[in-house]
Amino acid sequence: MNWAAAARHFLGFAVTVALASIARLALDAAGFYALTAPEVEGLNTVILLVGGIYSVMLAFVIFVIWGQFTEVENFVMRECNTLNDLLRFSDCLSPDPGRQLRRAVVDYAQGVVKHEWKALAERRRDKPCEKAFAELMQAVIEFQPANPNEALVHGRLIDSARRAGENRDARIAKSMTRIPPTLIRLVSTMAAVILLLVFVYPFHHAVSGVACFTLVALVLFLARLVMADTDNPFEGVCNVSPQPFGELGQ
Repeated sequence: MNWAAAARHFLGFAVTVALASIARLALDAAGFYALTAPEVEGLNTVILLVGGIYSVMLAFVIFVIWGQFTEVENFVMRECNTLNDLLRFSDCLSPDPGRQLRRAVVDYAQGVVKHEWKALAERRRDKPCEKAFAELMQAVIEFQPANPNEALVHGRLIDSARRAGENRDARIAKSMTRIPPTLIRLVSTMAAVILLLVFVYPFHHAVSGVACFTLVALVLFLARLVMADTDNPFEGVCNVSPQPFGELGQ
C-alpha cells in the first residue's frame, strides 16, 4: 500500500470536512435550518431516492473495475510464470544460446519494472519494452537446436514464448481499460447531491448535524477513493505490484 498517497487523500478530506462543518455551524447559528425544517419530509424522500440510485451505480462500477484489477494481477502472474519457464528451459541449452535467452528475459523483465509500469499508469504503451519483448521472441524463434534434446526443448520454448505473448497482450489490454469519464462524472455528481442534501438537512442539534454530515462524507469519500484507485492498477493507494517481474531480473 502507498501510505504517502493515502495520507494526501485523507489530509485533503479532513481539511474539506472541517471547512464544511464550520460553514454548517455558522448557517445553524444564522437560522438557515429553520427555513429547511418544513421541507424535512421532502428531503427524506429525495435522499432515499438519490441514495438508492447511487448505491446501485456504485456497486456496478466497483464490480466491473475490481474484476479488471484482479484480472491484471492474474495476467501478471501468468506471464511471469511462462517467463520463468523460459529461464528454466534455458538451462537445457548450450552455454551461449542459454545465456542469450536468459539475458533477453532479464532485460525484458527489468524494462517492465523500470519503464512499462509507469507508462501503463499513464495509459500509454512503452516502445522500448515492446522492443525488448520482440527481441526475446526473436531469440526463441531463431534458436538453432544442435542435437535432438535441444530440438525437444526448442518446442517447449516456443510454446512458453507463445503463452507469454498471449498473457502480455491480455495484461496490456486490461491495463489500458479505464472507467468512461461520463460514468465517473455521473457517480461523482450523485455523491455530491447526497452530500448537499445532508448538508442542508435540518437536524435538531447542530452537533448531530455535523457528526452525520462528517460520517456521510467519509463513506462517500472512501467509495470514491476505492473507485478511482482500483481503476488504475499501477498508481494510487493500492497497486498491482511489479515484484514478480523484479524477481525474474534477479
